[in-house]
Amino acid sequence: MRVVRRLKMLLAGILAGVAPVALAAQDGVQVGITTSDSGTIWYTDPIWIWAGAGVLLLIIVLAVMAARKKSTKSTTTVIR
Repeated sequence: MRVVRRLKMLLAGILAGVAPVALAAQDGVQVGITTSDSGTIWYTDPIWIWAGAGVLLLIIVLAVMAARKKSTKSTTTVIR
């Protein structure tokens, strides 16, 4: 237990000594980032995502309709 307590005190002392030095080193730092790109990439644009989802839904519906039409059992009811 004494060893753990001494290690904690040692680490606290080291960190207390390092913190002011690290903060002092950051005083003169200035970071400026400018970009000229203001648009989005086409595949992340919501309009294209919705258009793609619509086309995918249309393909699925057409595939289901084609699969139902090929069945030999008629689903049409004839009333005489």
